[in-house]
Amino acid sequence: MRRKLVGGVLTLLVGLTLAAAGCGGGGEEGEGSQGSAVAFDRAFIDAVVPHHESAIEMAKAAKQAGLTQPDLVEIADDIIVTQQEEIDRMLEWRKAWYGSSEIEPGAGEALSLSDSQMGMMHGAAEELRDAADVDQMFAEMMIEHHQGAITMASLALDKAEHDELKDLAEDIVEAQNREIDVMEGHAAGGHS
Repeated sequence: MRRKLVGGVLTLLVGLTLAAAGCGGGGEEGEGSQGSAVAFDRAFIDAVVPHHESAIEMAKAAKQAGLTQPDLVEIADDIIVTQQEEIDRMLEWRKAWYGSSEIEPGAGEALSLSDSQMGMMHGAAEELRDAADVDQMFAEMMIEHHQGAITMASLALDKAEHDELKDLAEDIVEAQNREIDVMEGHAAGGHS
């Protein structure tokens, strides 16, 4: 009798575990019944948050290093404010959708993008602080960085499950293309 009871409890536990996994019941992946679309959304947030953080760091470093062109100072100020607001929103969404606002490293790989494709440059803030021409270097580095954000946002327009992420992706593409147009006049010595 005891053996049947233990066997029944084990069968029940296995069944509940499988059912919970099939329904997205707290599994590590958090994919649930929507599969890769939800995995994409979480990976997108986990890739864009550190990407935005690095843009903010670069903008602050450029300002501290003596960014002089008024339109570039305006872009740097805008990056610091708007990208922090976007980070805060994404972290709120991540907590609401996946139960944690903790960013997991390596999300670019989950999006099938390298650091280079995402425009992530290690040590960029230090390079800006030491630049002979801060305006030119900021423009060139931020163009590459923005192009990476546009690449990720374009993926989200096609693959994101949540409308909030699609709306954010549209905003990113529009704002960063507009800023690239301005920065191109300052890149490679092309001060306007």
